[in-house]
Amino acid sequence: MGRYQLMVVTMVLSAVASFGHAAAGEDYAGREEGTVRFIDRQQNLIQLDDGTELHTTDPRMLQNIHEGMRVLVDFVHSIDNSNELNSIEPVGTDTQEDVTPTPN
Repeated sequence: MGRYQLMVVTMVLSAVASFGHAAAGEDYAGREEGTVRFIDRQQNLIQLDDGTELHTTDPRMLQNIHEGMRVLVDFVHSIDNSNELNSIEPVGTDTQEDVTPTPN
């Protein structure tokens, strides 16, 4: 086998190994900003406006979160296609609760 053929075979095998590793469905982390569409406090679940569902084992994380609120979420996506919340925080106008503008 010539040098060129060996190089091509090596590149193909590297690409296949890389793709196979990605297709295996490894865990990954993510951050996303969105609007809370739905909250199920019984199941500790929220759904964002893009359809992303996020679970938590700590109901206190969702204590001050409400539907329609803009939030920044940090989460881990698992092999079983579930998203586990690491953190959630309001962004934009929802960061100041119960504040009304002063008339001029």
